[in-house]
Amino acid sequence: MNNNLAKILSIVLHPVLMPGYALYFLLNHNSYFETTTSGYEKSALYSIILLNTLVLPILISYILVRRGWIHSFEMAKKEERVIPYISNAILLVVAYYMMRNLMLPKIFYLMILGAAAAVVFAVIINLKWKISIHMIGIGGIVGTFFGLSNFMVVDLRFPILITILIAGLLGSARLSLGAHTSMQIYAGFFIGFFCEYLILSI
Repeated sequence: MNNNLAKILSIVLHPVLMPGYALYFLLNHNSYFETTTSGYEKSALYSIILLNTLVLPILISYILVRRGWIHSFEMAKKEERVIPYISNAILLVVAYYMMRNLMLPKIFYLMILGAAAAVVFAVIINLKWKISIHMIGIGGIVGTFFGLSNFMVVDLRFPILITILIAGLLGSARLSLGAHTSMQIYAGFFIGFFCEYLILSI
């Protein structure tokens, strides 16, 4: 794969964007959630997701770069990923409790809980082995769609097919950039997938 295309895919499909993509899909491409979630609830959900999964993680990474604790936002070395991963897991847990307090359908906060579980696994594995957080993110999206399809009887065959294809492209991009090995790619995808799928089965 062309390096420029691989870099674009790595940015557009960055893991911090995945919860936002999943939420947007649920609120705009599912008639049940689209009609039963009020405007206030949608605004609250977007605010929680954007703050805890995008704005604050980027801010924390920026501070870590400025202080020299990590060399770049790419965090090429696994040792650089410990603090960002732990902070992201904490922020996801905070988002989970904020959503529960809104008394919304449990799919929303279970989705975030699944993401938190996946990041916790990433923290533990990262102590010994560099795993692909990009693939954990896209694997989580695929696992969410499979979970909704199986446990809520929602027809998501087309979105599932598209996200699997996207996951393949992203995996190829990470490999072509030399960011991960094939095993790290596969392991990341399946951790993301099963964390979301199993938690949505609750």
